[in-house]
Amino acid sequence: MREVSGFHAVHRKVFAKVFTMESAPWRVSLHGGHSREFCDHATGSLREMIEAAAARGLQVYGLAEHAPRYAPEFLYPDEIAMGWDIAKLGRDFAAYAAASAALAQEFAGRITVLRGFEAEVVPADDYAGLMRGLRERFAFDYVVGSVHYVDELLFDYNQEAFDRVVARKGGIEPLAVAYYETVAGMAEALRPEVVGHVDIVRRFAGPHGGVDTPAVRRAAESALDAIAEVGAILDVNTGAYRKGDATPYPAPWMVGAARARGIPFCFGDDSHDPAHVGAHFDEARAYLLEHGVQRITTLDRQDGRIVRRAVPLD
Repeated sequence: MREVSGFHAVHRKVFAKVFTMESAPWRVSLHGGHSREFCDHATGSLREMIEAAAARGLQVYGLAEHAPRYAPEFLYPDEIAMGWDIAKLGRDFAAYAAASAALAQEFAGRITVLRGFEAEVVPADDYAGLMRGLRERFAFDYVVGSVHYVDELLFDYNQEAFDRVVARKGGIEPLAVAYYETVAGMAEALRPEVVGHVDIVRRFAGPHGGVDTPAVRRAAESALDAIAEVGAILDVNTGAYRKGDATPYPAPWMVGAARARGIPFCFGDDSHDPAHVGAHFDEARAYLLEHGVQRITTLDRQDGRIVRRAVPLD
């Protein structure tokens, strides 16, 4: 979740020129668009994010800003340090909803901008109703269902936070199993169009021996069963590359397990900076092809409706 990087104005024109590329139908991101205007750990404006997507040949750019949280105990440490509160998160999210609507209309002739948000699973007892309420209130096009909390404990923030949750859960395996159980419950409760970074629990797991155990795989496969049941698209999240991983999320074995269940895939750059928009899509395309995936599934706007369509990778 936490990711801060610079993107200085003096470099923007050069960067845009370098990354301008021939448009291809599979150049689509359904998970990204986090901007400094509405996210404490992002850089750049929402307009800059969309400009970058258009310049780099993306056909569809899905905006998926983080949903607000509804209790002080769920604030991020950086937000607390800056004096933010729950009321501010709510105001910022309403401003994001309005800005994304205006920008989607403004850019309609250049790129399809879809309005979404990245759901949270806190508070555990009523997050589903809260997330559905956000979607209805602001008429969003779609939802990315992600899990950053297990038992209301934020694990996807930094290594220290992850280590604390491992200790609270009694080890890495219990944490990973609980994570995938939460993913399955989230999919069933929210029925999101997209499931984000499905195996992100591996991000900080290295010092604890990793998460590839039989028990974890069983839990992960149960989560994939739930995802298949609700017909969600799996986010092939290229943010893992820029965090130093050799593969995107999900890992190769999960790609195979998802493919066996007929789960479709999409790309998500998880962009928190204009420099991230569309980054590593060529590597991710090659990764999918290497593992037998011949197409992605994208969302699009057609006659005022949101539709799904399959796009070949070759």
